[in-house]
Amino acid sequence: MTLRTIACTLAAGLAAATLASGAVAQDKTSIAWGGSNPGGVMYYMVGVAGTELGKDLPDVNITQVTTGGSTENAKRLIKGELDMGIVYGSHVFMAQEPTGPFKDGEKGDMLRGVAMAYEGPTYFVTLADSGLSSIADLAGKKVALGPPGSGTVFNCSNILTALGILDQVEPQMMTFADAGRALGNGQIDAFCQSSSPAAAVTELAETRDVVVLPYEEDQLAKISETYPFYHTGTMPETTYKGVPATDMPYTTVYWVAHESVPEDVVKRMVASAYDRQDALANGHKAWAQMKPDVENFEALGAPMHPGAAAYYAESGAAK
Repeated sequence: MTLRTIACTLAAGLAAATLASGAVAQDKTSIAWGGSNPGGVMYYMVGVAGTELGKDLPDVNITQVTTGGSTENAKRLIKGELDMGIVYGSHVFMAQEPTGPFKDGEKGDMLRGVAMAYEGPTYFVTLADSGLSSIADLAGKKVALGPPGSGTVFNCSNILTALGILDQVEPQMMTFADAGRALGNGQIDAFCQSSSPAAAVTELAETRDVVVLPYEEDQLAKISETYPFYHTGTMPETTYKGVPATDMPYTTVYWVAHESVPEDVVKRMVASAYDRQDALANGHKAWAQMKPDVENFEALGAPMHPGAAAYYAESGAAK
């Protein structure tokens, strides 16, 4: 065999291997999954999910997308810029109208439920030496409400509005991690956080004495009366170092997919998530709460994704 023949044979083999590799790559399904920014619960939930689910699904490429949080996730799902996202139930509901942060936008009728991710509280964090001891004390103070486009800004604004003090605080927009640092450095008086445990609070509590401002019973009732998608729950005392069990407004948060994600992909992702739920929860405690919650999701006005519905029907877990 001549050198020319050998060279041609090697080139042909390389071309075939490249084509085969390309075919494999093309067979992969890419999933862009929106969470939040570092320091937020959704960021870490999506990060651990991508790692764990990828062990069972080598043909699914899950990319964690850093976003502002729930509001941005819902808006980008509606636009088709995300395949999946962690989204507040209130946002799913409002996107069907559309109203609230979705007013004048496209109706969110392409949103599909996958599972309840967790129930998350909304609360205000300060330092023990701040002199603040109640929600009312936030009047006239610098309060970080979360990053722009986040569900945290949405929730915190709703709660301060219901309590009649939104226009009395000096709102600051910053990431969760920046808010934790700013509070520790004395640049702000408090910051608001949705969901728990949040890394920004956990890290601050390791070096400083933190306080979660308590809600009064009539304040919780007023919040639920003004915004029915909040309900009262109790954040356990084990959530943050030195913080006792505290009653606060909770909202339900869902794992949501765009209708265009293939049914078999969603079905296999859901199956993997439940098979690996313990591992997911080890990565972030919120995953321990994952459950179907089909009836409550559909009451928001959006259906379950066919892939999730098929898994729940076959497993008998559609509750």
